[in-house]
Amino acid sequence: MSDIRLSELKRALRESTRKLDTLVNNLPGFVYRCRNEPEWTMEYLSDGVAEVTGYPASDFIENAKRSYNSIIQAEDRARVWDEVQQALGGRQPYVVEYRISTARGDQRWVWEKGSGVFDGETLIALEGFVTNVTDRKCAEQALRDSEEQYRQLFELESDALFLIDNGSKRILEVNLAAERLYGYSRAELLVLRNVDLSAEPDATVRATHDGLNRVPVRYHRKKDGTVFPVEITATHFDWRGMRVHLAAIRDITERQRAEQERDLLQAQLAQAQKMEMIGRLAGGVAHDFNNLLTVINGYSELLLDRLGAQDPLRDSVQQVRNAGERAAALTRQLLAFSRKEIIDPRPLNLNEMITELGKMLRRLLGEDIELVTVLDPNLGVVTADAGQMQQVVMNLAVNARDAMPDGGKLVIETADVELDAAFAGRNAGIAPGEYVTLTVSDTGAGMTPEVQQQIFEPFFTTKAKGAGTGLGLSTAYGVVRQSGGTISVYSQPGGGATFRVYLPRTGARGESEKDLRTAAVSLRGKETVLVVEDQPEVRKLAVEVLRGYGYRVLEASGGAEAIEACRLSAGPVHLLLTDVIMPGMDGRGLVERFAALYPGVKVLYMSGYSGELIAHRGILDPGVAYLAKPFTPQGLAAKVREVLGAAGQPRLLVADDEPAVRRFLCRILRAAGYEVAEAADGKEALRMVSAGGFDAVITDLVMPEQEGIETIRILRQSYPDLKIVAISGAFGGQFLKVVRRLGADAALPKPIEPKHLLDAVRSVLAV
Repeated sequence: MSDIRLSELKRALRESTRKLDTLVNNLPGFVYRCRNEPEWTMEYLSDGVAEVTGYPASDFIENAKRSYNSIIQAEDRARVWDEVQQALGGRQPYVVEYRISTARGDQRWVWEKGSGVFDGETLIALEGFVTNVTDRKCAEQALRDSEEQYRQLFELESDALFLIDNGSKRILEVNLAAERLYGYSRAELLVLRNVDLSAEPDATVRATHDGLNRVPVRYHRKKDGTVFPVEITATHFDWRGMRVHLAAIRDITERQRAEQERDLLQAQLAQAQKMEMIGRLAGGVAHDFNNLLTVINGYSELLLDRLGAQDPLRDSVQQVRNAGERAAALTRQLLAFSRKEIIDPRPLNLNEMITELGKMLRRLLGEDIELVTVLDPNLGVVTADAGQMQQVVMNLAVNARDAMPDGGKLVIETADVELDAAFAGRNAGIAPGEYVTLTVSDTGAGMTPEVQQQIFEPFFTTKAKGAGTGLGLSTAYGVVRQSGGTISVYSQPGGGATFRVYLPRTGARGESEKDLRTAAVSLRGKETVLVVEDQPEVRKLAVEVLRGYGYRVLEASGGAEAIEACRLSAGPVHLLLTDVIMPGMDGRGLVERFAALYPGVKVLYMSGYSGELIAHRGILDPGVAYLAKPFTPQGLAAKVREVLGAAGQPRLLVADDEPAVRRFLCRILRAAGYEVAEAADGKEALRMVSAGGFDAVITDLVMPEQEGIETIRILRQSYPDLKIVAISGAFGGQFLKVVRRLGADAALPKPIEPKHLLDAVRSVLAV
């Protein structure tokens, strides 16, 4: 080859090398070659290494001042080498990202791609490229931080959030609130569509416009099947190449219930204003009217008991009695729809009540109306006033009869039902839970929607003038609501009507009329009753009735006279029967005076006023005995016997200055069926015994005010027939050795075993 040709080749090679160097050195990073000697040694580095690391290439060539591996962060070295080794093992290029420490002391992220140079099976070198990716890594981290922040906000949102694909309606993402609200896990929700959550067959999320869009109230269904109302707010945007909407879903059960209750309260306010004058009239006339009816009905019943079946006067007296009952029923109706009637709620089985009413209902309906009863044999028990519930059934039956002038069918059904939140949400004033439903259906003329809206208002009637009072259904409504339930009507013109009563179900066993008759005790008694009543005719009736049942009766027209009568009484007074509202000292004030003077006396209030008028006087508090006027002779006797307790039931007094011991003994005795009173010392025990009515006294021997030994001595002298049980733990029970000589019938050392106490009481009472 000529020298000229060789010179041209060298010049071309130099130019090519220069261009290559220029290209390599202008890259945004550096190129390297590292040979595999006993230690990896940097053989070549492009000038870009200084821009990336801050160190000149000469520092790394032949590992002059440092190895490249030394500037890789210690935490990343093992990982990087593992990834490189794994790629080389498969003769594949390797790509790694890691952090380096620069000459300026800061950290940088670098991206490296390289490959191995092999001689046969021997790895002789690594060649590759490294570039600075710190800005990208920072941007990625910022994005991750931002996404995490939005994720936290997404999860912390109290509303259920759903990210939904507009096209497929698939749920793409949910938050924790959505899982809690619907009862599904996130994984379960992500395989559903939004319409799968709806309880409406034609449901769609109607958010089709840009921006924030509020969807009308819908009903959704939880995993457990519970249906509930929701409010949905949705917004649309593009996300990851899809058109999506973010739906915020809020359970508005409580809000809807509150709104319904507000609407109901407004309606009730309007109705209350309409009924205000009637309510005032009912409460105002109730007292005098009921006093008159007490006398009329009471003496009528006494006369009927004395007149023979063939007596010519019997029919006239019976007519008076019937008119009095109708008048009393009208008064109760007036009080019932205004919810001022005093009720006596007890466990009640509706099946037994309806069965008892069967004959009366058939006579009431007539032969052209078929009566069908479908009673659930396993029906639960409700707590309600039996008389009022009978009135409800009768009112509904009469209403149905009048709607079927040409005959038809009346069906009465009972069943246990479970009312859910959705039902409660649509029926203000009733809570979800277990209920008993009483359904009365007829095949009559039915009602228009306008009539249904007014059907429970007082004095509203569609009957001809004089054919009805308009109080029947309003009375039924008041009774059911006062019993904690609700009543609804379903009807259409020509399609009959169905009234459905819902009453809360309880766990108590209902008492049937048969049970009550079986459990009834004798109404007669020998105790002393003090009757306090300012109306002479009512007082005279009560005195006559109670004397007829064997009681010793004292009477007084007012408080001062009552206290004087008790003071002059030859024996103890066992029961104070007093009117509530009297001139001068009212019934409550009289009872307070008696409690201080005669603490053992039992109390029975009576009144003809409405419950609302006397409730603030404490008369209707739990545990307070009350008898509403008008009452029948038998009703008065039954209530007196109830308050006094079953005839012959032992009544005990426990006297001990230690409250814990006293409560312990009383709890044992009450659990055994005894009626028990308490005294904190001997002086109080003597005062209570003097009021009368105790069969036995259990007394401690060491007490303040007055010792038990002295108490026993006085009791035995004054009340020779009274049974006495002495108890003591003082001085090892030494005092008990002498109490028998003082008059005690039995003695027990403390601590006292329940069995020993009961054995001692039964033993002394049996003597």
